[in-house]
Amino acid sequence: MARKREREHDVDISGPQHKKRAQGSKSSAKSSEQQLPQLPPILDQSIAKSAFTHVGMLNTQAPSSASYERFEFLGDSYLGFLSAQIVHSRYPNFDPGKLSQARQLLVCNSTFAGFSTQYKFNERALLPAEIRAQKDHRGKLWTKTMGDLFEAYVGAIITSDPNHGYAIIDNWMTELWEPLLSSQVETNEINRNAKQELSVKIMTKGTKITYTDDAPMQKSSLKGRDIFSVKVCYTGLGYQDFWLGAGKGSSKPEAGYVAASKALQHPELPAIMEKKKEQDLINAAKKKELEEEQREKGHPKEA
Repeated sequence: MARKREREHDVDISGPQHKKRAQGSKSSAKSSEQQLPQLPPILDQSIAKSAFTHVGMLNTQAPSSASYERFEFLGDSYLGFLSAQIVHSRYPNFDPGKLSQARQLLVCNSTFAGFSTQYKFNERALLPAEIRAQKDHRGKLWTKTMGDLFEAYVGAIITSDPNHGYAIIDNWMTELWEPLLSSQVETNEINRNAKQELSVKIMTKGTKITYTDDAPMQKSSLKGRDIFSVKVCYTGLGYQDFWLGAGKGSSKPEAGYVAASKALQHPELPAIMEKKKEQDLINAAKKKELEEEQREKGHPKEA
């Protein structure tokens, strides 16, 4: 006997209205009020339908392939690989433990469930009544289901476009994960003494270090957290607004600390430090000479 199909909401599998809300224009994605990255389409509508269908909504004769479970398996596997690749490349100084923590943050159920909710997959999905009845849509079953839906959507994109699907997912997820990496993973690794350390290494008389916006503030696609970008430049000793590094953070000070940390790794830094050392010797010699002249005149003054 076929299971009763509970349809409490009208479901739009193709989701054109949702796309208009979530995608926005390319120009708006680059603005200071950045929204979610553009949602890649599932090219095959039969695949799209399955990708949003819970197995509990199928009748007893329907094959399991008519639900999202197979797509979820593929999406889960590929997102695991992609997230590992990203953190391994991005954080060369992390040990395996830190790499695992960073990767887990990217692929946990709550992260994917958040993406599903923001893209309004819950409005497009065919779900059993007991799942939709989850109080406030915050229970573990609801979170797992929304996470599974996101993984299924990824698997469906790959399946519907074998030639380009993986590259599409790589670009989409890199952009989607960026605020999470910048505002949480990298914030936890901030060296809050970096600005002072940089100043000690390269500041001397006639030089300056400036911290300015590197890009407009962006709205994070996760939990509404803003992302700030700051660059650090150096002037003096033959350099003019010389770019040393840039960083991102959930506040300008944090972004500045990250930028200073990057500057401390700049390949030109040893040369600047050597010039600073030479200039310090010159300045010290001039100061000593001035002090001697003032003593000879009988009224020493502060140099």
